[in-house]
Amino acid sequence: MPNKLLITDLDNTLYDWVTFFAQSFSAMIDEVVRTSGVERELLLDGFRDVHRRHGNSEYPFAILEVECLREMYSEPRELLAAIDHALHAFNRMRKKTLQLYPTVQETLVALTRRGVRVVGHTEAIGENAFFRLRKLGIVDLFQKLYVLHGSISPHPKGDPAEPPAPLHLIEQVPLAERKPNPRLLLDICRRMNVSAEEAVYVGDSQTRDISMAVDAGVTAVWAAYGTRYDKAHWEALVRVTHWTDDDVRREQELRRVAGSVQPDVVIDRFADLLDLFPGA
Repeated sequence: MPNKLLITDLDNTLYDWVTFFAQSFSAMIDEVVRTSGVERELLLDGFRDVHRRHGNSEYPFAILEVECLREMYSEPRELLAAIDHALHAFNRMRKKTLQLYPTVQETLVALTRRGVRVVGHTEAIGENAFFRLRKLGIVDLFQKLYVLHGSISPHPKGDPAEPPAPLHLIEQVPLAERKPNPRLLLDICRRMNVSAEEAVYVGDSQTRDISMAVDAGVTAVWAAYGTRYDKAHWEALVRVTHWTDDDVRREQELRRVAGSVQPDVVIDRFADLLDLFPGA
């Protein structure tokens, strides 16, 4: 039975999220420390508190809610003016470091030309996921984006927001169905009118992506290349993570349960997926 549907993770499967976000965040922090004189560790503590409050480590404009900065500037307009250069530093580094992995775009184009339907599945919220895929020039190759339920605050200057995602594209996933719950994968297959045996799931996380795909009965493909990044970048993100102690314990339990799960296929480049759709 030929495969007809590709369900793909986004972060560290299509692009190196860990590296781009850690470097962009660090560039912003460096600029704030330089211009404000706030101690770096105090600033990082403030970001961690904001991220935990919103349950999201990728919360745009979190800098406006960091307590030590709010105490320095009595008026919101003063704070906004003070951190403007820092926001630009983040954007400059993101523009430089947010890049598709080799072969991703040409592979997605080839698959769609073969009639394969492509669906994205991520634990990012919709605005962030859509922004990245649009900036990378591949959003039109996706028939659907399944994103984690949530929203972000508007631009602090009231500037026009990024173009909104088309209503037909985004489907929010409730927290109860977040990875590695296999129920959503089966629901995606049903909505796309294919069986689990005709679907392929690719992702970088053995704990969340691979265990979920195996449990759902779809072909589980581990994007091993997505785990190859500077561990210092990961540690920098952990420093300001929104994860609570309960979240850490949950992750440890997931790793224990998923420890014996093996992917059906391991790939070292995204183009290796083409071998799974020869008859498409």
